[in-house]
Amino acid sequence: MKVGDLVKFDYINGHTRKINGRVALYLGEDFIHRDDGVVIENHRVLMVGDHETHIIDKGLLRYMEVVSESR
Repeated sequence: MKVGDLVKFDYINGHTRKINGRVALYLGEDFIHRDDGVVIENHRVLMVGDHETHIIDKGLLRYMEVVSESR
């Protein structure tokens, strides 16, 4: 998966109904660097139809399928 790819989320569970089955633009990694030295790997997406980006946990990557690759 690359920055600019169009991706679609599979059904994950009932708690993720805001992203289940939706299409998004993948914007890349978005790391959080904590003061204690721990680095948390997150990713940023822009859901089609939304005006703000969303940060997702790296665990959700397995539920994403590339629909259209960026060139």
